[in-house]
Amino acid sequence: MLVQSATASVSRRERLLNASLAVFGLLAWSLVVLVPDGLLLFLTAKNVVAQWYPSVPGEITHSAEQREVNESFDAKVRFRYVVNGQEFTGHRLHFLNLRDVSQSSKAQRTLARYPVGQRVDVIYNPNDPSDSALDRTLNGMPLSFALFLLPFNLLMVGGWGWISRRVNGLRSLPLRRDGGRWFVLPTNGQPWMVALTIAGLVSFVSIFVVGVGGWSDHLSVMIAVWIVVLGLSGLAYWHTRTLVRCEKPVLMLDDGLATVTWPPSADAPEFSIARSCLLAIEISDDRQSGGDDVFSLTYSILLRFSGNDGQPSQRVAFQTTNSLEATAMLEWLEEWTGLPVQR
Repeated sequence: MLVQSATASVSRRERLLNASLAVFGLLAWSLVVLVPDGLLLFLTAKNVVAQWYPSVPGEITHSAEQREVNESFDAKVRFRYVVNGQEFTGHRLHFLNLRDVSQSSKAQRTLARYPVGQRVDVIYNPNDPSDSALDRTLNGMPLSFALFLLPFNLLMVGGWGWISRRVNGLRSLPLRRDGGRWFVLPTNGQPWMVALTIAGLVSFVSIFVVGVGGWSDHLSVMIAVWIVVLGLSGLAYWHTRTLVRCEKPVLMLDDGLATVTWPPSADAPEFSIARSCLLAIEISDDRQSGGDDVFSLTYSILLRFSGNDGQPSQRVAFQTTNSLEATAMLEWLEEWTGLPVQR
């Protein structure tokens, strides 16, 4: 859940300056990503408009297979045609002009359709007769390239989301709000992050599967792949969100009653104190062995308070192995309680 952090006292300008390095890096990344995005949208729109272009008879003048430096193959075709008494030459097979990395067999099949001397119909732009191609079929190539670009776009969107939260002093915390009470949960879950991660992983794998199968230009196949990507991402978001909402809280903070409550557990009954009894917040990190000389840190946030007998005591308010999550929760609890942090 996104909540205002204790850094709210810091101006938005100061937070933007603190995140300036990330902003410049993200701007460069966005430029790299948005250029092919824009080109894809432009070519796709052009191919849609080409459905209403006129056509004239033409002739294939060159047809050969070309081997590229990356060991892929491409079919090179040239043709000539006449519009209003003026002769033109063209070389594009499709108005999309998106090159598919293909095998030699696929290039050979394309060349078999267009041998030298073959009479063909040439589709041309009536406003610019030199703008021409041999095919205007609406195929799956735009969806294939969009799938290839998806992981890069997801990184861009996730990065700007992170920047936005930083600039606005927001933190994603394992909290649930219910009326006037805050519920601290054992885990954040991050439904949106899980969904974006699943979308990126599935699209990455799908690109290889589609490329090996040679299905990148099959519209029905690409539609099915996108349905799978979006469906799995949506399912991941729903499942994670459901799990988080069903989590039992480890701590409850009541704004109206100004109380802090530890819910009952297997070895302890419910325990509640007034916020005025709180003395301080502490954070500690415990090094734990995971076997094979692998260690992990568990961050524990503790609340110190004055008990019914007047003696100071303390209880764990939150535990996590994520240092960023621990810091964000520490800041929020510091703001809610108005207490200093003792490290």
